[in-house]
Amino acid sequence: MERIYRVFLLSENREHVKINPTQTRFQKNRKMSPRIKNIIWVTSLFLCFFFIHFATISGAMTIEEEKKLGKKILFEMEKKVDWVRDLTLQNFINTIGQSLVAQVGSTPFDFKFYLIVGRDPNAYAIPGGHIFVTTGLLISTESEQEIAGVLSHEISHVMARHVAQMIERSKRLNIASMAAIIAGMLLGGGGKAGEAVAATAMATAEALALKYTREMEVEADQNGLQYMIRAGYDPNGLIAFMNKIYKHSLTSGPGIPTYLSTHPGIGDRIAMMENLLQTGPKPTGPFKTSGIYRKIQVKAFVEEREAHVAINHFQSLVDSNPQGVEAHYGLGLAYRKIGRLDKSIEVLHHALSLAPKDGDVLRELGITSFFSGKIDQAIKNFETVRSLSKINDDRNDDLLSVYYLGRCFQEKGDFSRALPLFLEVKKNYPEWIDVNHSLGSVYGRMGQKGLSHFYFANFFKLKGEYKNAVHHYKISLDWLERGSLEREEAQREMRDLGGTGK
Repeated sequence: MERIYRVFLLSENREHVKINPTQTRFQKNRKMSPRIKNIIWVTSLFLCFFFIHFATISGAMTIEEEKKLGKKILFEMEKKVDWVRDLTLQNFINTIGQSLVAQVGSTPFDFKFYLIVGRDPNAYAIPGGHIFVTTGLLISTESEQEIAGVLSHEISHVMARHVAQMIERSKRLNIASMAAIIAGMLLGGGGKAGEAVAATAMATAEALALKYTREMEVEADQNGLQYMIRAGYDPNGLIAFMNKIYKHSLTSGPGIPTYLSTHPGIGDRIAMMENLLQTGPKPTGPFKTSGIYRKIQVKAFVEEREAHVAINHFQSLVDSNPQGVEAHYGLGLAYRKIGRLDKSIEVLHHALSLAPKDGDVLRELGITSFFSGKIDQAIKNFETVRSLSKINDDRNDDLLSVYYLGRCFQEKGDFSRALPLFLEVKKNYPEWIDVNHSLGSVYGRMGQKGLSHFYFANFFKLKGEYKNAVHHYKISLDWLERGSLEREEAQREMRDLGGTGK
C-alpha cells in the first residue's frame, strides 16, 4: 500500500503564526503568502499512490513494504519540491534529528531528515523514516528546543508505525471520489481557483484517514517527550510549539488550522504533557544547543525569500542596529544570492570586524571569495575556520568549509589535496549532492574512470535524474574492481533504478 502522510502541516489560507517580541528581529516583518502548490503537490501525491494501490491492500504493511513505499515516494518528491542544498542548514536539521533517533533504541528504519523551501512552518513524514522540515519552521520557532520537539513527535509516529494503522483504517474510502479530487487537482490553477482546489484536496485528505487518533497522538507525545529528555533537549520545547499553534487557532477566526484537524485534542494533550513533566523527574539544563541557531534562521530566511526582499529586510536591521553581526551576516548572504559578490564581501568583512573569531562569518566570506576568484584568500578563510574548530575542541569540523577548501584546491589543480577533503565531507554527510559531483570530477581528472562515473551516478540519483544515474552506474561497472564496495553499491542501485532508467 503506497501512501504519504503529513503531520504538523499548518493551514495555507491564513496569516503566519504570530511571533512574540522575544523572537529574532528578522521574523517580525515576515509576510505569509499562500503556498498552494505545496499543498496540492503533497496531497495529490498521497492520493495518487493511494488510488493506484488501493485494490491491492490485504492487510497492514510490513516493515519492508513501508521502506519500499517511502523510497518510491521520495523518488517522486525529489522532482517536485525545492530542496535546500546548503550543507550547514541540512546538517543542522540532521544533527538534531539523529540525536533524537539515537534515543529510540533498536529501529528498523534508517531515519533521514530533509529541509525544503516553504514559508509555512511545516514538518511531515513519509513511510520508512523520511522526515521533512520547511525553512518556515526554522524561521518561526523560537529555539532549537521547539525544533527538537517537532522532530521528536514525528520520530514517535514513525516508530509506532501509525501510518500503517491509518492505511488499514482507510480501506472503506470511496475510490471514485478520490479519482475526482485527483482530476480536480491536476486541472486546478493558482489564485482563488487554486485555493478552492487545495481546500477540497485537504478536506479529502482528512477523510482519507490522515487524521491521527487521540490514542496515536498521546503515544507520540509521551514518547517524544522521553526522546527529548534523553537526548538532552528541553521537553517544554514541544509544548511551546503546540501552544503557539493552539493559541493562534483561538484568534484566527472561523478557519481551523489544518494542524488542529489532523492532530486532534491538542488542548487536552498540552495539559497531559504539562502534567507528565510536573509529576515526573524534572529535566534540568543546560539543555543541548548548537550555538548557531540564530544564524541558521538567517540562512533559512535568505534561502526562502527572494534576494531583493532579503536585502531590504536585513538592510533595515543593519540601519536600526549597526553593530548587529547577524544582520550584516544576512545582508552579506543576500547580496551573494543576487550575484553582487563585491558588495557581499564588503558587508561580510564588516561583520567580521564586529566579531573577528566568528567561524560562520569567516566561512561565508571564504565562499564568496571563492566565487569571486580570490582563491588564496578563500583558502586562508577556510583554514582559519578549521583552526578555530580545533581551538574550540569541536568534534565536528565545519563541513561546508571543508568542502569549499577542497573546491579551492580543485580549482588550483591540486587534486591530491582536494580529494581527501571531499571524502571527509562524503563520510560525514553522504546524502549531500554537491560533494558527489566534486568527487566525480576529481576522480575523472585523476584518471580513475570507475570511481568518476560512480560518483557522477550518485549525483544524478540524488538529483532525481534516474536515467542519467543508471547510465553512469552502468559505465562504472566496466571499470570498478570486482568485489569493491563501490561496485556492489553500483549493482544494487542498478537493480533499484533499472526500471526508472529505461
